[in-house]
Amino acid sequence: MIRREQGAARRYARALLDVALPQGDPESLRRELGEARATIDAHKELRAALEHPALPSESKRKLVAALWGGRGSKILGRLLDMLAERGRFPLLPAIEEAFTALWNVHRGVVSAEAVSAVPLDEAQTRAVAEALRKATGKEVELRTRTDAAVLGGVLVNMAGSTYDGTVRGRLRALRRRLVDPAGHP
Repeated sequence: MIRREQGAARRYARALLDVALPQGDPESLRRELGEARATIDAHKELRAALEHPALPSESKRKLVAALWGGRGSKILGRLLDMLAERGRFPLLPAIEEAFTALWNVHRGVVSAEAVSAVPLDEAQTRAVAEALRKATGKEVELRTRTDAAVLGGVLVNMAGSTYDGTVRGRLRALRRRLVDPAGHP
């Protein structure tokens, strides 16, 4: 996504948070944004229709009303209607991410992602989240995903930093030391 679109997504997200805070439930709006994004991601034809430049905005608005009318909050309905009207539906994933980031900053929570070769069970997920909470002094919202290329261990992405505790990372470091024992780049 180009920088201009990221800026637009952040502006939409900031406006959403500004509206949601006085109404008292930004967390529900965050969930609704995620559900809307998941719905669109799961239906390629829907995404194609909402993002097609030749489809008139009025047709897109009717489609949005048929799918989300009466479902969810008024704030979400208005956002989706505006995105349809303005031809900005491709921004929805970035708006969701920016809204989540702003909401987390507002409530003092840091987002993190743990990547492992096999799915982490509930106890392991709690242990990673607790270790991150202790390290940062903040509550942690942890998402997990699997990637077989990790081989073993856990890779954590948090606040723009990556903490590599994976077998793949250790092998890479060993390879670098073998090529240049002095550690020169």
